[in-house]
Amino acid sequence: MNDIKQYFKMHEIECTEMNGRIIDKKNYLYTVRTSDGEVVQMKTVNNLSTQDIFVGDFVEFIDYEAGGYLIVKVLPRISSVSKQTSHASKSFHTAEGEQILAANVDQIFILIAADQRFTLPKFERYVLTFNRKNISLHVLISKGDYSDRAEEIRSRILSVYPDFEITVFSNFQKSTVETVKTLFQKDGTAILIGSSGAGKSTLLNQLLESDEILTNEVRRDGKGRHTTTTTRMLYVGSVNAYIIDSPGFKTISTTNQMDEYVLFGDIKRLADGCKFNDCTHVHEPGCRVLNAVDTGEITEAYYKRYLENRRIVNGQMRHEARKKRMR
Repeated sequence: MNDIKQYFKMHEIECTEMNGRIIDKKNYLYTVRTSDGEVVQMKTVNNLSTQDIFVGDFVEFIDYEAGGYLIVKVLPRISSVSKQTSHASKSFHTAEGEQILAANVDQIFILIAADQRFTLPKFERYVLTFNRKNISLHVLISKGDYSDRAEEIRSRILSVYPDFEITVFSNFQKSTVETVKTLFQKDGTAILIGSSGAGKSTLLNQLLESDEILTNEVRRDGKGRHTTTTTRMLYVGSVNAYIIDSPGFKTISTTNQMDEYVLFGDIKRLADGCKFNDCTHVHEPGCRVLNAVDTGEITEAYYKRYLENRRIVNGQMRHEARKKRMR
């Protein structure tokens, strides 16, 4: 597998021996897989900072003194996965704005642990924050050996969002892990996202068929312990793809404009037929959305989740706008 040469071919750029991809990042040191397949640690030239380069980026580098290399350029990104910067001490870093977790990603896997507290609003925040038009999204319910709880979570999601494809698996049930393997895109790049203790590192160990990734037990209160503290990318031969393991999140939000179609596509399509262009879908006459609720075309539960998410997103955007005005 040579994703680097494939990337250059896709963008009609000549690939040289001085090109590579970031697979790990620790402070100012970067681990790069070169187009020749070597894995080398590098630094950057002075005008590139840690805010410019992320795991998954394709880069250009040059020879440096004593046989070393320097990264001199970050190549255009096909895609990126991000969330709002957090100032918590365990965050990736603490710059303002949007925090890129990984670049050039083809698939996002959101993991929900069956043995942890589940809420529909938190699930919605994950989907709305991380969904991207050019990245496919998958939902995995881990620790499926808690079968009743896993089915309860699955049913709660599908009761409001029946079109979601959800896969339940357990690392103790080999057949379910084999099912998960079929979901990965061959020659692609996937990122595992979820709260601490959701089982991201454990799943990656299963796919690697090793204990290369350390894991920790979940605390007695059901909250996960932070196992992964940095984002890193590994090639997984069993699925012929790169998989990115990311730290668990305590809070989820974004400064990007969210695409509500991923959760509320039915309502967005109905809204095109409303009598008024600025219809709020709350009280206006001629509202197609309200009519659909009355006739049962969309459920009351689905409609209420739409209103609640719109309230939260609008509030968040107003908050971000106020912060910008105060700078």
